[in-house]
Amino acid sequence: GRVKEGEEWESREEEVNGLMGRIGEVVGGMHDVGVVHGDLTTSNLMLRPGREGNMTSSDGIQRGSDGDSDEEEVDLDGEIVLIDFGLATQSVQDEDKAVDLYVLERAFGSTHPEVEEGFQEVLRAYGESYKGAKVVLKRLEEVRMRGRKKSMIG
Repeated sequence: GRVKEGEEWESREEEVNGLMGRIGEVVGGMHDVGVVHGDLTTSNLMLRPGREGNMTSSDGIQRGSDGDSDEEEVDLDGEIVLIDFGLATQSVQDEDKAVDLYVLERAFGSTHPEVEEGFQEVLRAYGESYKGAKVVLKRLEEVRMRGRKKSMIG
């Protein structure tokens, strides 16, 4: 599952959907144990490929353990790792979890617009991996409405 930089994401839709699904599962698992990230952006998602010693950051460039780019390729297989829990809290509030999802959705829209519609796969997998997801996803709709209203008013 590699995509050369600049190659159309659409041509790898199945692999992108798999990646988005794994993101939803990880976020669902985090929420299931009562943790809200507080800064759930694409910058705080890392992709740990199957190969030893390499990490791919959300900018899609694989880096060796020394931090240099190995090749300008994107490896879409691997484990999603959440980082930077500096703003994380323990919470059972559906609102807090919905805001986590909203922040992530907005981050995808601004940093990776080419896969923005793939965010539905994040939400689908989230719904399957977290038993409280139905209420959180309903609350997400309310958070989106407030966000749109706020951006219209300024």
